[in-house]
Amino acid sequence: MTIISGIIQFINKIFTQPIRLGEITISVSLIITVIISLLAVILIARFFTNWLRDKLLVKWGFDEGSRDAIATICYYFVIALGFIIVPQACGLDIRSLSFLAGGLGIGIGLGFQGLVQNFVSGLILLIERPVKVGDYIEIDDLEGTIRKISIRAATILTNDGISIIVPNQTLVSGKIINWSYGNVNSRIHIQVPVAYGSDPVLVTEVLLAIARRESRVLSYPAPQVWLRSFGDSAINFELLVWIDQPKARLPIQSSLNYIIETELKKNNIIIPLPQRDLWIKNPEELRTIFNPYPVAVQASPQGQFSAIQTVEESEGLELESTNPLSLRDLLRKVVYFEQFTDLELLGLIEQGYRETIRSGEFIFHEGDPGDAFHIILSGSVEIISEKVNKHIRNLNPGDFFGELSLIMGIPRTAAVRTLETTILFVVDRNVFHHFLSSYPQLADQMAEKLVERKQELLQRQQLLREMGILGEEEDLDNNPLVWVRKRMKSLFGI
Repeated sequence: MTIISGIIQFINKIFTQPIRLGEITISVSLIITVIISLLAVILIARFFTNWLRDKLLVKWGFDEGSRDAIATICYYFVIALGFIIVPQACGLDIRSLSFLAGGLGIGIGLGFQGLVQNFVSGLILLIERPVKVGDYIEIDDLEGTIRKISIRAATILTNDGISIIVPNQTLVSGKIINWSYGNVNSRIHIQVPVAYGSDPVLVTEVLLAIARRESRVLSYPAPQVWLRSFGDSAINFELLVWIDQPKARLPIQSSLNYIIETELKKNNIIIPLPQRDLWIKNPEELRTIFNPYPVAVQASPQGQFSAIQTVEESEGLELESTNPLSLRDLLRKVVYFEQFTDLELLGLIEQGYRETIRSGEFIFHEGDPGDAFHIILSGSVEIISEKVNKHIRNLNPGDFFGELSLIMGIPRTAAVRTLETTILFVVDRNVFHHFLSSYPQLADQMAEKLVERKQELLQRQQLLREMGILGEEEDLDNNPLVWVRKRMKSLFGI
């Protein structure tokens, strides 16, 4: 018993024996108490911040990036506060450690410059949040989603499922493309070279139709086609589409490229290979070489000659175009647009959109607002009077309907229902207004065409009177052109 008591007293003396280091007095028990208390502070901080991030901030409606930033700042704040309070609460006067902290600070500053820079960069990321958890970023050759931002580094999950640790300093000082910053909508640029001699309006029409076939491409902002430059071997177009899935940017671009290649072939639009013209000074000496084929000799403006090899067409071979009418040709069949130039039609094609409607569905009902007119690209529809339950007529590809209600701003006088799955080209009121604002001189041309349909205008005028929109003094018979112009001005400000 005496031996055990002696051992206990010896151990107690070791743990409680004061150790004096200059002005500092510590003991083993004090050190153990401080370490255990600090570990408890770290556990409490972790538990608290996890509850804050996953429970409270979610309940308050914070987004993922904000929750992670707030939780991380709170985590390090609680730990810093614990490291200040706990030692003093355990009896350790940290003021006496000031000289030691100063010396260590100099050493740490010199030996751990990179660590300090990343620490400060981490604070900047958490406070300013140029990037945040959940953002899809591109930095150098790396693309991925930020999964975590700690005080030293950030974790980025790539599209291949690989987690990469990136120092915070790189995210602060490097050039970063943040596809999720502010607005997740982003625009894809696709270069499309076509051969010289291709119809620019047809190319634009085909590319816009392709953009609308990809379901992940946004309808608004609408896709655009730019003619970027005239290259050595091709006319360079660019298709621009908006998406709201930045992570799927490359798959969407790949899908569009596949559709572009297929549709350009279908419309006989050639993607050219790089080419060079060869000019020969004495082409007549090559006749013996090209004897099986006739050689046409063409003089250049500089007096040189070029040899052009031609091949006779096979007997009975005929090339027959099976392509349907282009959208430009269909628009020209609309009486209001038959005098439009290619450039004016291009503006209308860019602003309108395609819509696919299944068989048996109503496009609009009798009495609905006249907010768009439609051109049938494929399929067929029937016009019916719902009031008397009467079939009026059918319309097929190339036909159009709904233009008078749009231009005159009156309700639909009949309903239209699809007879089969139908693709329509739609020009709504906003597009039409924007188009007339861009080309105000066209309003007069359309007004003149409307006047030629005087009987229909009289019916529409009577409907406007019944609705109380027109007064009895506004008579179409006196000057129909003036009346139509006034009506268009009141609707579209033209």
